[in-house]
Amino acid sequence: MPLVYRTVFTVSPPCDVVGLSLDTFSTWLAHKSGGRCPDLSRSGHHVLDHRYTVKVVRHENPAENVRFLRLRTESTHDRSGTVWQTALTAVSDPGRAADRTVWIDMTAIPPGAEAAEERFEVVRPKLVRSFLNAARCFDGAAVLTEAPVIVRGRDTRAVDALLAAIRDDSRRMAVVVTGAPPDLTVVGWRAAMGQVLRFACGMYSGYVLDRAAQERVAARLPREFDIPAGGVRTFRPGVRLSDPGDHRRHPRLSTHSMDAARTGGVIRSRIGRALAHSLREVVLDAPLPEELQLLDSLLTEEEADLSATPASPLSAPVATVVYRTESAATPRPPVSTPAAPDRAAGLAAEVKRRTARIADLEKERERLLAELAETVAERDRYREELRGARHENAWLRDQLRGIGQYALAAAKPPEAPSDQPPDNFEELLERMLDGVSFPYLRVTIGDSLDDVRELSGNKKERLWATKAWEALRALNDYVRYQLTHPGNGKTLHDYLRDQPDGFHTIPVKRMAAHESDTVQNRAKFSGKRIFRVPAEVHPDGEVPMFAHIKLDAEYGICPRLYYYPDLGPGRTNRIYIGYLGRHLPVHSTN
Repeated sequence: MPLVYRTVFTVSPPCDVVGLSLDTFSTWLAHKSGGRCPDLSRSGHHVLDHRYTVKVVRHENPAENVRFLRLRTESTHDRSGTVWQTALTAVSDPGRAADRTVWIDMTAIPPGAEAAEERFEVVRPKLVRSFLNAARCFDGAAVLTEAPVIVRGRDTRAVDALLAAIRDDSRRMAVVVTGAPPDLTVVGWRAAMGQVLRFACGMYSGYVLDRAAQERVAARLPREFDIPAGGVRTFRPGVRLSDPGDHRRHPRLSTHSMDAARTGGVIRSRIGRALAHSLREVVLDAPLPEELQLLDSLLTEEEADLSATPASPLSAPVATVVYRTESAATPRPPVSTPAAPDRAAGLAAEVKRRTARIADLEKERERLLAELAETVAERDRYREELRGARHENAWLRDQLRGIGQYALAAAKPPEAPSDQPPDNFEELLERMLDGVSFPYLRVTIGDSLDDVRELSGNKKERLWATKAWEALRALNDYVRYQLTHPGNGKTLHDYLRDQPDGFHTIPVKRMAAHESDTVQNRAKFSGKRIFRVPAEVHPDGEVPMFAHIKLDAEYGICPRLYYYPDLGPGRTNRIYIGYLGRHLPVHSTN
């Protein structure tokens, strides 16, 4: 059953989290089901109509002020047949770290469970919005609201709260921080970003900074973690500010990228789709905390014990299940009811179940110990490689100083390009244009950047962006190979088929050295494949590019990357990237 939405947050005191959950859920359910709502005060399984059923599980121990609540609805979409489930779980237990915690899950079961791998797109849940507007909700130190929070530089406490939220290791969701651009007020930019992020409601903590706040935050964060004015920085959980390379893990949308996607205070929806997809992946890929996992198992068992036959809303409610936590010092009264044999049998079954669980956990412990030993060995190997690399670096600098190259010996090397594939096309574009990630490539796309950005927001965006990045890395390394192995005579096809050590490649089937005769010989098709190059490559400033890399093999958008190699003696020895976007017209699509 694919999980398509999750939010986990705590509610600040003195709010009664269980009471608020019941009220909010009842109002939401009545709106969804035409005013019908069952009795949620007791555990039970209820049917509202042919589409909606509701399960209620409640654990209460008034003596210790412990209350657990789970409310689950199940509905069937009339057209697609997809079964949607929404589950709200609330914990009120002053003795637990998870006290005043609420988590809301949405799952989708398509017809034929074998097709359940796809993650469905979810419109911002009204249930979550109602909760965020009714109470102060937090993910660790980060505040959760329906729209981003404005942080002004004159408010020292607000700036401190933002920095605490960024550094907080306990949060599970991303913190999205943006600075207002010069042409918009902070309030106007907050409205624009709130509209863009509306489909990620409940899955992120958002902050909009004025100019003074940007300066104060920049002074307290490393330069690599900058928050651009008019751009966006997403801080994923587990920020390591002391690690110079950790900033690559936290996506950054530059001011240039955002400016290209907006007109005044209106930002194109593709930015929202890309951000929502990225933020949702952070939440869905993170497991529940162990304490909530144990509670989830308990409530799931209680759900399974509810009557399989739903009761109508007017039926007598089922008695509430009472969860009792008794002190070891308090003697239990002897059981002298007729149900004692059944109770004993139930306890015996529980002992058997827990014994089996202990055996499973012992096996898991052994597996984790073996995995830890492998990880330690791998760490030691990398440490030795790092020691060798540092020694070699020091030796090379000494050699440079020995031949009088003092400035070069003291120079700081350029920042190493990221070895992780980009999450989206905006990040890929930044790497393509930074002049560092692919030193042997030249991007001449120019005015056709919108063709690249058109691929943003698609459900396959991450796959396409990864394949494009792999292709660019392979093309870059092919030029490097040619320059370091002159006269080798290898074509790109030969290079991809027989990967040299230390160089990146892609599967040779992704490469097409030319187009079909029909495309190359008919002007209406070949004209679409003429792209810009520098004048030193061709005096006309443009050349036909028929060589390309296939980023997808299915019908539809099926992106392509077109390139032109200018290699050899007297040439620029660079590969020019002229186009990245949807499949260009051919005879079969004309």
